[in-house]
Amino acid sequence: MNIILVGAGKTGLTLARYLARDGHDVTVIDRSPERIALVNTSLDVISICGSVDIELLKLAGAERTDLLIAATNSDEANILCCMVGRKLGVGHTIARVRQQNHYQEVILLQEELGLSMTINPDAAAAGEISRVLRFPSATKVEPFAKGQAELVEFPLGEKNPLCGTAIRELHGRYGRGVLVCAVRRGEQVHIPGGDFVLHPGDTLSVVGAPKQIHSFFKSMDIFKRSAKYVMIVGGGHVGVYLARQLQDMGIRVKMVDKNPEKCVQVKDFLPKAEVVCCDASRPETLEEEGLRAMDALVLITGSDEINLILAAYAKSVGVDKVVLKVNEEHFVSLAESFGLEEPVRPRVITAQSVLQYVRNMENASGSSGVEMLRHILDGKLEILEFRAGVDSPCVNVALKSLPIRRDVLLAAIIRDGKCIIPGGEDEIWAGDSVLAVTTKKGMTCLDDILKG
Repeated sequence: MNIILVGAGKTGLTLARYLARDGHDVTVIDRSPERIALVNTSLDVISICGSVDIELLKLAGAERTDLLIAATNSDEANILCCMVGRKLGVGHTIARVRQQNHYQEVILLQEELGLSMTINPDAAAAGEISRVLRFPSATKVEPFAKGQAELVEFPLGEKNPLCGTAIRELHGRYGRGVLVCAVRRGEQVHIPGGDFVLHPGDTLSVVGAPKQIHSFFKSMDIFKRSAKYVMIVGGGHVGVYLARQLQDMGIRVKMVDKNPEKCVQVKDFLPKAEVVCCDASRPETLEEEGLRAMDALVLITGSDEINLILAAYAKSVGVDKVVLKVNEEHFVSLAESFGLEEPVRPRVITAQSVLQYVRNMENASGSSGVEMLRHILDGKLEILEFRAGVDSPCVNVALKSLPIRRDVLLAAIIRDGKCIIPGGEDEIWAGDSVLAVTTKKGMTCLDDILKG
């Protein structure tokens, strides 16, 4: 697929990397020579340095482009670029829009603007954080099939009753409502078979209906109630989106930021939130603002270093739940070395959403395509939600009779609001949502789970 990507910032580079890895022909445009130089040294894509206008888009081959993605720092420029691209013959357009007032208006006018999709990394990051605060026992919560199934990641502590247990023994102990679909052990990631024995320090990814997962956690005595009082450090876009989502969930919010103008804006936008204007980069300031009384601390300043240092401090004084945002990849492994949970990365969340859309575009038949795509366990595995089409060779056949690839695990079938953890005798029916976990990259439809 031919793709033009306008904007080689952090989000743009991540998008280009994911798309190039999936085998697409990507052309990156940016007006900064330094950013284009970075593109040339790190990615196998075509690059053009210059300010975007009609002639530059023509030079990039807009008339034969399947998809144009505008991901510059300007919402207005992104929208205008997409509109011009459509006039020049681009098939599909995606605009990154960050400002809350712009985002709501663009969503409302998306069809009139000729946009195929609108992405907001900050709103998406806030959504991921709010899900984890609703279920603090987990380090990641991903909903599928309109919330009828969830994937939940969590670390296995030394006293967890699952330690020393083989996967095949879990059904007898905890029922068939939950499936362990992936395990990270050190640097290795496994799609476990029945003989796989769980060890302390493993990170597990489990799939099931929300009620079944809650019961599973309660049976292990590691279930934690939803956070009731949360401190957010950083009053930027992510912080505002998150505070609004938490307030809608009935969670009390205290937001801390050192920028007086930003604090005034936040208070105007969120009058029910506690807003404190002070420099929270020092641990003593957090203590003065009641850190130890919080159920959770969310660190989303513009500095990865500050977020990491404060997260480590909060963990050391016993804050029950600490969530941090980072932009640079190398801080992820550093956070893990400090014993912190995997950080939230807005640009990775954005890349997953775009990749999901592109995979659906590639599925020419329009059936059995990708409904949702998420990367799990540091991006080493993909979990995909497919909609089973009536003509798929996967339907109406017992799973034990299907030639399913060795690098694919069918994690769940969602039918009529019920999440089924499948066994060999189960079948996929037309209209089902199917969750598959795989190490294979580039799957675009349900039929890809079968051996070629």
